[in-house]
Amino acid sequence: MIETVNISPFFLCGAALALAASLFLLHRIFFKPTSTTLANVQLVTKWPDLPQGWWTNSERFQTEKRAIFSQTWICASHRSRFVKAGDYIAFDISGFRVLLMLGKDGTVRAFHNICRHRAFPVAKKASGSSTVLGCRYHGWSYDTKGQLTKAPHFDNVPGFEKSQNGLFPIHTRMDDGGFIHVNMSASETAADELPHSKKTSQLAGISQNSHFIDSWEVKGNFNWKVLVSDSQQTFQTPTTDGISRLFSAKDSIPTGPQRLGLLTTISSKPSSPLWYQVTYSPDSVGQTTVRCDVYSAKKPDAHSFDGNTKASLKEQIQAMVHQHEGIYTKLADLGCDTSSGGYEQAKIANMVDAHLEKEELQGREIKPAAIQQQCRSAAYMQAEGICKAMECGSEELAW
Repeated sequence: MIETVNISPFFLCGAALALAASLFLLHRIFFKPTSTTLANVQLVTKWPDLPQGWWTNSERFQTEKRAIFSQTWICASHRSRFVKAGDYIAFDISGFRVLLMLGKDGTVRAFHNICRHRAFPVAKKASGSSTVLGCRYHGWSYDTKGQLTKAPHFDNVPGFEKSQNGLFPIHTRMDDGGFIHVNMSASETAADELPHSKKTSQLAGISQNSHFIDSWEVKGNFNWKVLVSDSQQTFQTPTTDGISRLFSAKDSIPTGPQRLGLLTTISSKPSSPLWYQVTYSPDSVGQTTVRCDVYSAKKPDAHSFDGNTKASLKEQIQAMVHQHEGIYTKLADLGCDTSSGGYEQAKIANMVDAHLEKEELQGREIKPAAIQQQCRSAAYMQAEGICKAMECGSEELAW
């Protein structure tokens, strides 16, 4: 005979709850690790602590210049910034003086904005147009390809070759979206891949046929790494979140900012042809220059960027800079140097550490962008000897 067992409804309910709790716990363990999960899972998801002086140490900043800015592709401008041969812009990137110029062959090239002779700047203005740029010190002149065209007192000197004394070139590439990238490395090749811009161009409706409208710079008292810090979300407030409302309208939501490399963001909104590129130049451990370039996806009219639109954008860019400054102050003053960093901070730290290891092995600082290595060519030393002899009134020009 089979004996019937009466099971309490409360027992069934409890068993169901226990089963559900077990399944939930398994789900949390295997599919969504948190601070309460297994120790080995924590090791995978926890980023390493940042080194001391991460935000405030000047020596570390100099190392970042050597490890990152001297040999990494940086998005510096856009092809539509240049219309006719000779159009140029001059700016600094982390202490490097850069000259971008459109050649007569339709190619935009980058050079160090220093004369090959005595390192004086060849472009004094932030932007302009000229098919010949000349240094005012000794009158050396260069064409749109950076080639030396005029060197007073040097033309008839035996052994002096104009072709060997052009402007110091900087690696330059243009991607499919028309964005121009530069790499300061003095090596003959720069093998790093460009930042992926295809998605950015599609989202913003950007092409090489855009039209340049305006540009300006703002100085900010913050460390450049704030741009890629998770602290942007930690300290961000609705009143300072201006960057997401640039060109805002009631019937549209801006697309951006979209990051393009470490130092550049792109922003726009679907209902407007206007878009803008913000490029950051780390000047020191606690100061960064912010440059905003405004473009239009279609040919702009005289009133497309004036009045309230222009004033609003400038105010929002300034508000963004103030936000960065506020975050940096908290990070620097509240003892946040050793706080755990995210993926981007860990990536930067790894790049710096790898470079420091190379320097330790070689027993010296490694400066990938150092142009003095190029300056010491035989042709340059010959030219320098001539000028020193002329300046001192010497009658002997020894080659």
